[in-house]
Amino acid sequence: MRVLLGGAVAVVLAMGCAGCDSGVSSARAETAPAATLVTAIGCPKAPKPDCVTVTADGKTWDVTSAGVDMKRGVAVSVSGTPGPAGACGPTLASPQVDYTGLQCGSGG
Repeated sequence: MRVLLGGAVAVVLAMGCAGCDSGVSSARAETAPAATLVTAIGCPKAPKPDCVTVTADGKTWDVTSAGVDMKRGVAVSVSGTPGPAGACGPTLASPQVDYTGLQCGSGG
């Protein structure tokens, strides 16, 4: 009786482990999220030296790497994919900037 019980437990454990190995890796590959394009439209600000940010929809993005020309004094539309946090906040990777014709206040 002990041999049968021990054998049954071993079979159940082996089946459980075999199912775990193949199911986990394939599930991770199938559920990987696609990169999401984000567009932030607003007046660029320089909250501290060497930082340029745009706040849109309640979230502030570090768009320093976009090379926004603050001297134009107009709102910008910056598109990119969410990147890692930088010194000025969450970044947009591979940012593309377009200048709108809308004037920003003297505060930027």
